Amino acid sequence: MRTLEWIFSLSFVPALLLPFISHTWRQSWLKLLALLPVVMGGIHVFVEGWRIQMIPMYFLAAITLLRYLRTDWRKDNSERRQGTWGRVVMALALVFCIIFAHWLLPVVTLPAPTGPYSVGIVDRELKDEKRGRRLMVSVWYPAAQNGSPAPLTHYPDQVATGLGKLTGLPGFPFQHLRYFKLSASNGVPVRSADSPFPTLVFSHGMVGVRLQNSSSLQELASWGYVVVAIDHTDAAAVTVFPDGETHVYNLERFGITAADGEPNHEMMNEKVFPVWVADQRFVYDMLEKWASDDPLLAGRIDLSRIGSFGHSFGGATALEVCRSDARCRAAANMDGGLYGRIVKEPAVRPLLLMTSAQSRHLDYAVAKWKSLLANAQAPAYWLEVPNSSHLSFTITQLLCPLIVPKGYDPRAGLRITDKYLRTYFDMYLRGIKTTPLVATSGEQDVYWWPESRPE
Repeated sequence: MRTLEWIFSLSFVPALLLPFISHTWRQSWLKLLALLPVVMGGIHVFVEGWRIQMIPMYFLAAITLLRYLRTDWRKDNSERRQGTWGRVVMALALVFCIIFAHWLLPVVTLPAPTGPYSVGIVDRELKDEKRGRRLMVSVWYPAAQNGSPAPLTHYPDQVATGLGKLTGLPGFPFQHLRYFKLSASNGVPVRSADSPFPTLVFSHGMVGVRLQNSSSLQELASWGYVVVAIDHTDAAAVTVFPDGETHVYNLERFGITAADGEPNHEMMNEKVFPVWVADQRFVYDMLEKWASDDPLLAGRIDLSRIGSFGHSFGGATALEVCRSDARCRAAANMDGGLYGRIVKEPAVRPLLLMTSAQSRHLDYAVAKWKSLLANAQAPAYWLEVPNSSHLSFTITQLLCPLIVPKGYDPRAGLRITDKYLRTYFDMYLRGIKTTPLVATSGEQDVYWWPESRPE
């Protein structure tokens, strides 16, 4: 909950306590205390903005006012007893409303970046004329200075619909995304000292969005990485372009129709996966252009130190890009099944596989991951985050505690993910070795699969 939401919630308490003070004082304070929730609710809406999760509280404020305005506070015992039951019901309703607004779908602050640099962010539209394809990307980077915190998204209504699809919930509960702020600042200059910076390209999961890993993206940028996060148009939950055109998830644009039935692995591998690989490689092409003549990024990108990473389908994309494109130096896959030629052909560059505890029960995926590491012709690492599920590598479980696995702390889990992503990319893009990526390092926060093949 935000500050004024808490104050608004607590403003109901004096009205609940009113019957326990003397009759004389009660008459004097009745109207004031009945008005207090209405006044504080109005201040909260004016200053912080309303949100759908608080609607039960708004109704409760109105009911409180009406109830107390109709009460004459006579000393008749039967009426006092009826009033007592009414206050019990009201107190229970208040508790429910606070839980609904604060716990179920809260306004949260993302984990703050821990690196030494300020972080900047810009959104850009990319056009691949050869393929007739439009993409939206967010570029995160070490910034020369701080500015006003950027919003999590400039299109909260459209993204709410998309996240609803991602989580299986209706879109309207995510209306409060408009109130989320990043630690990154929009459009501030790139830091010139210590540049050019190593660069990473990120892909979300199927029906995901590029903001789904915002916490990790700004964390990496704070440690000196330029990170380009892609929305894979038509396979993302939603992509909104600057001209207002909006694309929602629609596999028909990839040639998979309702007549084909539920998309299976073969369909996705044949019709969707090559497009995602081409999207990432097109971003690689754009990096070469930006490095030479972009007003913001020219001279700030080190083209000799590029890596790819992603979540789920995006993680598989990263591995395949790094197998097929010599510009990629290292790749990380966060809980993604395998597609493309990487299934049969060996990985030729370092890879990091990060999987969830939930996924260890998927025998088909585990067998492929074991084969991937066994065939790798470069260092290959495989770690598991305890108690986690597939969405634990994203910020989604911060937004909705209902989908948090038992025994899992979303903030601690994101710190673990960020720690090993940075350790891995520091090792292979910077030549810096900090925490060893092996089970014998003394680190107890993850499980290292024995199939890991460190250098």
